[in-house]
Amino acid sequence: MIKHIFLAVAGFTSVLGAAHAATVTPVKPIDHHVCMALDAPDDVMMDTHHPISFMSAPDPSASVISDASVVMAVDAVEPQKNGYALAMTYTLQPAWISTKWLKPYSVVHPGVTCTPYVMSNGKLGFDFKHHQH
Repeated sequence: MIKHIFLAVAGFTSVLGAAHAATVTPVKPIDHHVCMALDAPDDVMMDTHHPISFMSAPDPSASVISDASVVMAVDAVEPQKNGYALAMTYTLQPAWISTKWLKPYSVVHPGVTCTPYVMSNGKLGFDFKHHQH
């Protein structure tokens, strides 16, 4: 009986979580930021020992903030420094990313545009639009 109650509560909780996640919407575009995508060979993207990382400064010896996301918001106004571009994490914190594997989102995904947004949950998100040819 307790097992059935636990499973029912767990199922209800997962439905609520999914419903809550579905209500996250774009609120405000992020000024002066563009979508960039990682475009690296598979062996680089899958290297768990040396992942492409968000750094605390534009320097390879700076501390790692987190693994980089495949799509990111990069500051289009701040000049690159030492081969790094200023980006932001999903919690809207500044971070530096090596430009070695960065390409404009539309180059990696032709026919799709991407705009960085602050989402209704206060985190970074993206608005993707598909264009017909």
